Amino acid sequence: MVSWRRSKTLLNTKKSVFADVTRVANGLTFRLLALMTLALFPIGLIGVYQTSQVINESDQLRRAALLLETTEEARDARDLIQQGLGAAEALATLDSLENDETCSAQMRSFVEFNSDAIFAAFVRSTGMMSCSSRGETFDFAGTEGFERAMASDGPIINVRQAGAVTGLPVLLIAQPVMRDEVRLGTVSLSFPLRKAQNAVDISAENELTGFKLAILTETGELIATSSEGAVSDMLPQTQDSVTLATQNGMTFLDQNSRGEDRMFAVVSMIDERVVLVGSWPKELAGTAIPLTQQAAAIAFPILIWLAGLAVAFFGLRHLVIGHAQNLRSAMRRFALGDQTAFPLELKNPPEELAETERAFNRMALIISEAEERQAQDLKDKEVLLKEVHHRVKNNLQLIASIMNMQSRAAESEETKSTLSSLQRRVNSLAMLHRTLYVAPDTSTVDAAELIEAVARDVSHLLPDGVQAIESDIESVPLYPDQAVPLSMILAEALTNAVKYAGAPEGEKPRIATSLKKMDGDGVRVVVENSRGVNTASLSSTDAATGLGTRLMTAFVQQLDATQNIEESADKYTLTLEFQQKDFEPANP
Repeated sequence: MVSWRRSKTLLNTKKSVFADVTRVANGLTFRLLALMTLALFPIGLIGVYQTSQVINESDQLRRAALLLETTEEARDARDLIQQGLGAAEALATLDSLENDETCSAQMRSFVEFNSDAIFAAFVRSTGMMSCSSRGETFDFAGTEGFERAMASDGPIINVRQAGAVTGLPVLLIAQPVMRDEVRLGTVSLSFPLRKAQNAVDISAENELTGFKLAILTETGELIATSSEGAVSDMLPQTQDSVTLATQNGMTFLDQNSRGEDRMFAVVSMIDERVVLVGSWPKELAGTAIPLTQQAAAIAFPILIWLAGLAVAFFGLRHLVIGHAQNLRSAMRRFALGDQTAFPLELKNPPEELAETERAFNRMALIISEAEERQAQDLKDKEVLLKEVHHRVKNNLQLIASIMNMQSRAAESEETKSTLSSLQRRVNSLAMLHRTLYVAPDTSTVDAAELIEAVARDVSHLLPDGVQAIESDIESVPLYPDQAVPLSMILAEALTNAVKYAGAPEGEKPRIATSLKKMDGDGVRVVVENSRGVNTASLSSTDAATGLGTRLMTAFVQQLDATQNIEESADKYTLTLEFQQKDFEPANP
């Protein structure tokens, strides 16, 4: 019993250690991977953020470069307009503007010395022009251009395809004339549109890229273009020329009137009174970085992060996880009884796992030695127990033989009957020990074998006409504490059945026994014999008060069974029911 407990303890120890090592290995792997992932995640996140920032900054720089190129290509036209604005502002400060003759002379002088201007005039607040470089008078009252000029607090730039005085396509610059916060009128200068057009000179590099430039007033009037094509080819299709004036500093993709995809850049200059619209073919603009390149740039730090995780994982696997898995495999094999699982030899493990390896090998050695001692102890005890059962069986058979010799020497029939009964009871005990001796498991007895042995022992007492005892027996393992009283009960019951068996006229006597498993741990044993007309009853006074009956009552109590007897004119049935119990060691 102590050996069995030790075996169970060793097995539980191995299972517990194996479970602990498995849990530690799995937990260590998960935690280390989680820590490495968290440790490298900020680096990958920073890389993605910095890459996206670089992409954004690169895109902004490229867009700024387009805006700058647009401004540079319109530099000469901008200088022309700025000179005109400066001249108009200077003329607006002359004190002689109110004297028509003097004013006209100064206006002529300005046109003569300024090769770009073709007309200069001062228009009074009433709309009357009486001072001009040509000496002509003209009434602008009620015209759209005059009303707009009078409503503006600053200079105005207009385009006229046919000037009111010159009749030529001109660029008009109007500058208000103020004296003590009183508006006297407007100085108006006219420049040929061809001058502005000639000032647009696209560089050879941009001309090769398909660059186009359009210069507009703040109201959307065209001042000059870089090519002779339609103006709509140089402007975005989804925005009109007036709306473009509000898009200062913007670059965007759009289509022109011909459906071509182009990159547009909008720049306002000269106090936002002139708008520059530059455009390039989409494939040559070089502004937007292709999505594939952006995705590749962003994916690169992610790949670096994943590569770092992979390196960390394989390094971790080489240094920790692989050794932990080998240790777990060795523990599992050892727990399943594979003695070749140790000694475990890990290849170049860290010091901590090397110590674990040594601890496992020590533990495995201790457990193996203990199991060997336990197996030897168990073998010795099994041999000893079988020897005990064998000797007890021999001694009981010797006692039975002495009783048999004594019975044959006795002269009294009563003495012979008593000795014979005792001999059968001793033989029943001997059969029990013989069964324990030959059984593979020396701790339990197969009830089926026990009943068959008892039936064979009493078969020599069978009455005439009974060939054998019928049996319907299931295999039920019983410990000796229940097997001994059961065998004694069966010996008495079968002896009584043989003794009192009978049969109706014309029939043969019948004796039967059965053993069945009931629900749970219940066991039912039935001994039955047929009765004839003149068969004595077991419930009669002599039979009921005999030694056999008292022994059966005592054994029934020892078995903790319930006994039920059914007796009729043709059959006698004894039924026992009890619960199959585990081994209960005796108290010391």
